[in-house]
Amino acid sequence: MQDKIDEVIRRFKGKGGDDEAETILIDNNADKKDGLVTVWGCNHNIAKVAMRCRKAIVECRVDPDGASLTIERRAFRGVVYAFRNVK
Repeated sequence: MQDKIDEVIRRFKGKGGDDEAETILIDNNADKKDGLVTVWGCNHNIAKVAMRCRKAIVECRVDPDGASLTIERRAFRGVVYAFRNVK
């Protein structure tokens, strides 16, 4: 598994991607019950998540278009913390 995580970091670190590049957070109720959260990405963001959460990653899948990380929920702050208060 650590080899796959290293591959994600190596492949996507510093990669901005094209106009279609994206990062997707999957935070559904079934995963909450299992204590997990999943992130898919095809740019530098997925490499940063892999570096930050390496010890909490339970599954790593790499395909030609991007990578998917399933992470223990203890490493996840919550989707609402991705946004700032706007005045």
